Amino acid sequence: MSHRTFGPRQPWRWLCITVLLAVTAYIPHALAAPADWHYRVRPGDNLWDLAARYLKPDVSWQKLQDYNQVADPLHLPPGSTMQFPVGWLRQGPAPATVIAVLGNATAQPTGNAPAIPVTTGMSVGYGTELDTAADTSLTLQLADGSRVLLQANSALVLDRLSAYGRTGMVDTRMRLKRGRVNSDVTPLSGSAARFTVSTPNTISSVRGTHFRVAADDSDGSARTEVVGGHVDVGNDARHVMVNGGRGVATAAGAKPGQPQALLPAPSIDCPAQPLTQSPAQIQWKPLDRAAHYRVQVAPTDRFEALVLDTVVDGTQATLPALPDGPHAFRVRGIDGERMEGLDTTCAFTIAAHPQPPLIIEPQPNAKVRGTRPEFRWTESVEAESYAWQLSGSADFGQLLASNDKVRGSDVRAPQALPYGHYVWRIASRDKDGKLGPYTSAMPFDLVPEPPAPEPGAPQHQHGDFVLSWPEGTPGQHYHVQLARKADFSDVAVDETVDKPEISLRKLAHGKWYARVQTIDTDGYTGPWGAVQRTRVPCSACRWLTAGGGVVLLYLIL
Repeated sequence: MSHRTFGPRQPWRWLCITVLLAVTAYIPHALAAPADWHYRVRPGDNLWDLAARYLKPDVSWQKLQDYNQVADPLHLPPGSTMQFPVGWLRQGPAPATVIAVLGNATAQPTGNAPAIPVTTGMSVGYGTELDTAADTSLTLQLADGSRVLLQANSALVLDRLSAYGRTGMVDTRMRLKRGRVNSDVTPLSGSAARFTVSTPNTISSVRGTHFRVAADDSDGSARTEVVGGHVDVGNDARHVMVNGGRGVATAAGAKPGQPQALLPAPSIDCPAQPLTQSPAQIQWKPLDRAAHYRVQVAPTDRFEALVLDTVVDGTQATLPALPDGPHAFRVRGIDGERMEGLDTTCAFTIAAHPQPPLIIEPQPNAKVRGTRPEFRWTESVEAESYAWQLSGSADFGQLLASNDKVRGSDVRAPQALPYGHYVWRIASRDKDGKLGPYTSAMPFDLVPEPPAPEPGAPQHQHGDFVLSWPEGTPGQHYHVQLARKADFSDVAVDETVDKPEISLRKLAHGKWYARVQTIDTDGYTGPWGAVQRTRVPCSACRWLTAGGGVVLLYLIL
């Protein structure tokens, strides 16, 4: 049997063995030794000041001197590095600050203290549980500037909020019991800095990134979606590193799945001009594999408080009622596994107040009779007065009439108008004189009155009494009234028919007054025609003439 030896001709083998032995010897020491925080010495620093600034009160400066083998504690070379064991550093609470809240959220401190409403500017410490109701969101700012957006119907426990003195290192540990959080983490400096978000079965750990975590309390599942940077997601069964643009789902009691690509950011039709209608809509192009879309609206593009946070099936969303000014909109796709993709953000401006009133008449595309038409609208609670315009073209390039300070809810054309096509619009002006947006151009046609039908001669057909009049245009209806008195104070017949005639059975004989009005195809009711007088003949008169004497005699006797 031959034996292989390592000689001078195989120096790389000796190098491998040397490195392997060194690493093997180092590993136990590295695991046992505390991590160090490194400080770069500045001009004027000395060991006593550094110890007083960063070390716990029970750790002496001499220990720091020995650890760093400092010969002269008064004179530290600028630019050199001092090592501070993390266990020696000062550590204290670092409360978070609520920088924005919208809706109803509560904070439950540790112990038996009652829950209190969350308000902007309040400080929350470790052990606090934050709960958000529907249509509620809030943003926390941590000691290092990191921000956490807690969305609606969520519960988040602040398990640890601490800082290592003035080192800039923070230790943040949060537990998401249910709902969703969106974290924008400042890159962590120092070996002891930490930021984690845990769910009932996963822990997501980062050192500076933008990521989202969702915990579903109905089925125990969790999802981590990494927008940028890297996130370690794991539990007792497995750890996976998830890079930006990917996400990982974890079922209840299972190990994290394989990271998968997130849906790309949608292409959005961002309004370039201010939106003058409320509510308004924003649209985007559909994404392959997107089953739904999450839509969020906020006052600023930092999305610290969500005016709207909803999931829609289509590719458009109706904005809520918003005040005038700048706002931000973002949308992302949601795939069939409920993993939410990358965002597209759109900055837009609202200029819709004071809102215009509702229109009473004339309605768009109406037919208007009378050469001086009347324009009527509702009264807006935002308005002090109204601006009214009338034109012959939809661009209102040339006004036929206008009034910039109409008081009340109606105005009449100042002069007689020829028959033809017109457009009009109305806008509200508030008490400060600000003019809101006009309504869209509302077209109408000025047309002559329909002719009043003239009843024809009465006819007696098969025992029925029939009135007829000239036929109007196709589709018109007719309103007919008959009364015993000329003022129609005692209307006996009041019917609407779709033909230019009316046939009445068993109408009592005698004098009658009749009138007819035309109902146009658009529902407009024209004026009453001239009152017509007629008589209904007596059907028994001829029988009475023949035998009336006998009957009369019988009655007398």
